[in-house]
Amino acid sequence: MFEYIIRDNVCFVNGIIIFFVIIIDFFDFLIYIEHMNKEIKKIYKSLLQDIASGKIQPKEILPKEVELAAKFKTNRMNAQRAVNALASHNIVSRKKRIGTTVNSDLDHEKLEELLKETNRSIYVLYSMTPHWIHWNEASFAGLEEIVEPKGFSVTYCNIPTGSGRTEYKKLLNDISEAGASALVIFPDGHDSIFLRDNADLLLDFQMPIFMLNRGGEPMALDMVSFVSTDPFGDGVNVGTLLKKNNYHNILIVTYGAGTAFWAERRCEGIEMGILRGNKLPAAPKIRRILNTEQGLKEATEAIEQAKGDITVVAINNEYAADLINLCSSKGLTTPKDYKLIAFDDNPLYRSYNLTSMGIPMKEVGEVLGNMICDDSWLKDHKGKISIKLNSKLIVRETMKPK
Repeated sequence: MFEYIIRDNVCFVNGIIIFFVIIIDFFDFLIYIEHMNKEIKKIYKSLLQDIASGKIQPKEILPKEVELAAKFKTNRMNAQRAVNALASHNIVSRKKRIGTTVNSDLDHEKLEELLKETNRSIYVLYSMTPHWIHWNEASFAGLEEIVEPKGFSVTYCNIPTGSGRTEYKKLLNDISEAGASALVIFPDGHDSIFLRDNADLLLDFQMPIFMLNRGGEPMALDMVSFVSTDPFGDGVNVGTLLKKNNYHNILIVTYGAGTAFWAERRCEGIEMGILRGNKLPAAPKIRRILNTEQGLKEATEAIEQAKGDITVVAINNEYAADLINLCSSKGLTTPKDYKLIAFDDNPLYRSYNLTSMGIPMKEVGEVLGNMICDDSWLKDHKGKISIKLNSKLIVRETMKPK
């Protein structure tokens, strides 16, 4: 009996050992990744990328550990651990006197999954001179709330617009060598011009690239997927709102025709929103006036003559503030003497209490985050995706529509 007890105990212990061996093997990759230092991760990612891309072919021998250590400026132990991580997933086989060879029966789907697991970092480039009109810190928070639960980390850097091409090229090289999962760009002001003029530097990027297109104008960056503003759609929404409220005497304060894509598209949208299927009691009167000294003078005269029966649409908050200042000097106030709605919820003009169409700042980041995390539809459409976001109405004192 004692012999049977011993035998049973031995079987039980062996079963426990086998169980833990299976568990350890199952979580082996997670353990490797969790305990890898930066040098090991760098070697591991580089080899994975080279094998997945075909740079290192099946049956080809990997560089020796001493060579890897020298290349990545680290010690041989780190190189050995990186290669061991590949071997644990049957990517390579280690043989004495031969070296480490890439297996001939590679599972490419598994390779892609391993690459995804290692590349869990996102780099965000943002303007050094933001205007906080199209994005702000809420956009960053929205991005992080989507990607961080998926295991991504986010690193922020400034777009080196003022430093020139050389500094920008160096920054992109550093991001590429870090093996990031995605690059996200939040431009402002002259950044868009700088990015367009240096678009060739993005051509060799292996990672997906996403950008906020703040003006909505098509950009010649074929390798980039966009979240874009929709100036025409926003204009249509404003025009439709005016029509629903029976505002028929409309004054649009804008740029000169053809000088700004987004301004022209907003004007076109406003007019379409008012005129399509027109059922207003009276034919709408729509005038465009330039934001010049003469134009603003004409606008105040029109407001005086209308005696409260006029609505002004300013193409942005700055132009709205210019008109309000001139009208105030003549004793004209809003909404008593004229109603006013503007585009862009610019924080610089918050004191004017402008009813405005404002970009949904947090949603910008959330949409970008979802594009990164749900990349199944990006595999065959890299740089071909463009999602438009409409502005949201923010009601304040200058106009309170029904």
